[in-house]
Amino acid sequence: MRTLYTIYFLLAASFFAGVVIAGVLQISKDQQLLRTVPEAAVRSKRQLLPALGGLNSGLSGSNAASNALSQNVGGFGFSGSNANANAFSQGFGPGGFGSSAANAQAQSFQNDGPLGSFGASASNAASQGFSAGPGGLSGSAGFSGSQTYNFPGQRKISLAYSNGFSLANGQPTGSNGFSITQS
Repeated sequence: MRTLYTIYFLLAASFFAGVVIAGVLQISKDQQLLRTVPEAAVRSKRQLLPALGGLNSGLSGSNAASNALSQNVGGFGFSGSNANANAFSQGFGPGGFGSSAANAQAQSFQNDGPLGSFGASASNAASQGFSAGPGGLSGSAGFSGSQTYNFPGQRKISLAYSNGFSLANGQPTGSNGFSITQS
């Protein structure tokens, strides 16, 4: 059973790391394109920006981390792992400004002994974004997650939850959900 959780964890961590790596690669690619632009194109862009009403600016960043531990001594064992990924972006210009951020986490552990085993795993994701400009304020935020607890005797309890909020055209909307199962 511990192997199955390890596989699930590694899949989730790979997905989150892939998202972060893709973002970093795109930023790097964009920076290389900016460096290799011919001077004539730069000059044209510089002449065009004042006509469009000014300069647009922004920044973004991301990070990811993970770790794992496994130990087995004299019939007693323990394993644990976790992963975390974050990303953010902010931009502003003459048409308004905006911001977004996202976070994803996963963690698990399993204890084994002569009388049985106990373990738990969880994953969570959250994101938010908003923009403000001539059309007003709009945005959204949400989070979701799940948790599973494995008890001795093949008993399992699973939880899943979500919550969301959005604002568009001055109209707010919300949603949420929760479930629990026992087997």
